[in-house]
Amino acid sequence: MQRSAPTISVDQREAKIHRLRIVLLLTSVGILLLLLAAWWLIRSFTAEPAPLPHVSIFERKFPQLEQVDSNSAVQLLELADVQVNELLREFPDSPRAYDVKANRDYMVSDISGAQQAWEKALELDATFGDALHGIAMLAFERGDYQTTISVGERLVRTKHDNRRLPLLLADAYIHQGEFDKAILTLEQHVTSESSSVQALEMLGRAHLSNRNHDKAIACFERVLTHDDQSKDAYFGLGQAYTRLGQREQAQEFMTRFQELSRAGSSANARDAQAFVDRDHAAHVAAQVSLDSALVYRSVGNTDQTEKLFLQALQLEPDVTSWLVELKRFYQAQQRPMAAVDVLQRLVELEPDVPDHWLTLGGLYAELEQPDPAVDAFQRAIELAPDDPRCQQARAIIRQLK
Repeated sequence: MQRSAPTISVDQREAKIHRLRIVLLLTSVGILLLLLAAWWLIRSFTAEPAPLPHVSIFERKFPQLEQVDSNSAVQLLELADVQVNELLREFPDSPRAYDVKANRDYMVSDISGAQQAWEKALELDATFGDALHGIAMLAFERGDYQTTISVGERLVRTKHDNRRLPLLLADAYIHQGEFDKAILTLEQHVTSESSSVQALEMLGRAHLSNRNHDKAIACFERVLTHDDQSKDAYFGLGQAYTRLGQREQAQEFMTRFQELSRAGSSANARDAQAFVDRDHAAHVAAQVSLDSALVYRSVGNTDQTEKLFLQALQLEPDVTSWLVELKRFYQAQQRPMAAVDVLQRLVELEPDVPDHWLTLGGLYAELEQPDPAVDAFQRAIELAPDDPRCQQARAIIRQLK
């Protein structure tokens, strides 16, 4: 007898199909979760990290500086010694390294050490201009004005770029009684960008020594438009008017000279001297750091260059010429954000210099930060509306807006 197959009710069949659907759904969800997990892992390894907040270059810390008492002249000078010795160990055959040592020795009045270091630099390179200038300067200080003139004129012929050279050479001419040469040297210098109030003061003295009283007066009056506290200018004007027989005006200027001289003395001389000593020591350490940075830059060591630049500026934060050099360094390294840090300090120190604002605007534009770029360009335009570069800045502003 044949047995019939068991029959499945409709309800049972629908229940089985429902269970299968649930299994398929759970399987699909599981696969989807696995795919999502795999995607997340891949993304975590390949995605670019979120940018860190910008930290100013001036906030960097240097262990050498942190170990030094910034109020101790002795420790600051020891820091300079350590840097000089490290530089000479690394560059024993570099005239530039010996120039760093010579400048340090000169700043701390070790004249013998400075002489030896500059002579060593000239043994390594007989044409090294900075060492020749140092030798000329030491000759001047010991009263050997003819050697100063001989070396100085040699440097002028080779177009040695040292802004102190014209003053040194002119001073030697004055001491030798060669006033016309001194005047010519100084008149050429005061028309240059590297001129200074000191150059005008010296030109006034040269005219006074050469009995050009009216020209001397014009020079000293020009000095006072730049520095109304210049004792040299008031003294020079007093002498010039005395020689012209104008006693009343002469007395007025000599009285002002005496007032400034008395104001220069301090009742707390000991405290004032301690401050000066500390301040000078910080300057020595900062100058050694900067000079060393330039040696490292000359051989392409950018890490040491940056470190020593920043170390110098932590010791003396407001030296604009050093900040300009650091800005150029960062621009050459294509580090616009670091250059912006430097420019921000420069515009604080020199807010009326259009060049700083133009450069700052260009850097912000490069960083795709239009609002601060526009602000910087507009500040430059306010300061120098007729400058051709500001015409270009106006065009950039239109593009950015």
